[in-house]
Amino acid sequence: MGTYSPSSDRTHYLTLQEAVAEGFGAYSTLRSWIAQGRLPAYKTGNRVKVLREDLEALAVPMGIDPVEPHIKALVDAAPRLSDDQIARLRVALGGGSR
Repeated sequence: MGTYSPSSDRTHYLTLQEAVAEGFGAYSTLRSWIAQGRLPAYKTGNRVKVLREDLEALAVPMGIDPVEPHIKALVDAAPRLSDDQIARLRVALGGGSR
């Protein structure tokens, strides 16, 4: 049985230069995240490597909230409320008197 060694074939471990080339951030940003403990890093010889999954875990979605389309679909599918139901709902939510 052989020993396991991390590959650098861009599927598991990436060097910092590879991570930068793939758009995971600037070299200085990656080094800063490593120093802060936000990004685990592994040293092999003179090379610092990071796991692709650790980089992907730091990615933050931007733009539309992913829940928003689901809320809109629920609202669109809901039956229309009567004026009385709207007034009762306002009272229940503390938005006015009956």
